[in-house]
Amino acid sequence: MKKLISLILSLVCVGCVVGFIVYNNSLPKKYPVSNGDSHSDIEGVFVEIDCIYKYPDITSLGVTWNNQTEYTISYGEDFGIERLENGEWVDCSLKSNIFTLMGYSLNSNEKVEKEYRITDMYDISKSGTYRFLATCSRMDINEGKSYPVWAEFVIE
Repeated sequence: MKKLISLILSLVCVGCVVGFIVYNNSLPKKYPVSNGDSHSDIEGVFVEIDCIYKYPDITSLGVTWNNQTEYTISYGEDFGIERLENGEWVDCSLKSNIFTLMGYSLNSNEKVEKEYRITDMYDISKSGTYRFLATCSRMDINEGKSYPVWAEFVIE
């Protein structure tokens, strides 16, 4: 009976160790980036690049959307990444990208972090200055106009 209990306890311990390893390998590794200039055509709306998340099979960019206006804005999944080379911005796309028409709203004086998947879409493997580009719209006026917003970040 003691051998059976020892065997069961050993199996439980091995299971816990394996579970811990699997769990830790599924968590992303977080790499900070330095922020540079940013711009938006809507005063009070801006994005900040928080970090790069590296999961076992996926890399994503952590972006915080900030709305310091009195109205609600909308933004979506569509984005681009460029790299500064010899004073010019160069597209980092690996191929033509397809984005879903998913839209999000951001209330007045609110901010939210969003992860943008870049695996198989953009090459940010080199050190240098990059720029995240997106668009947003004001929801208080129904003009159907999109406004550009971007933020630079540095990978060392």
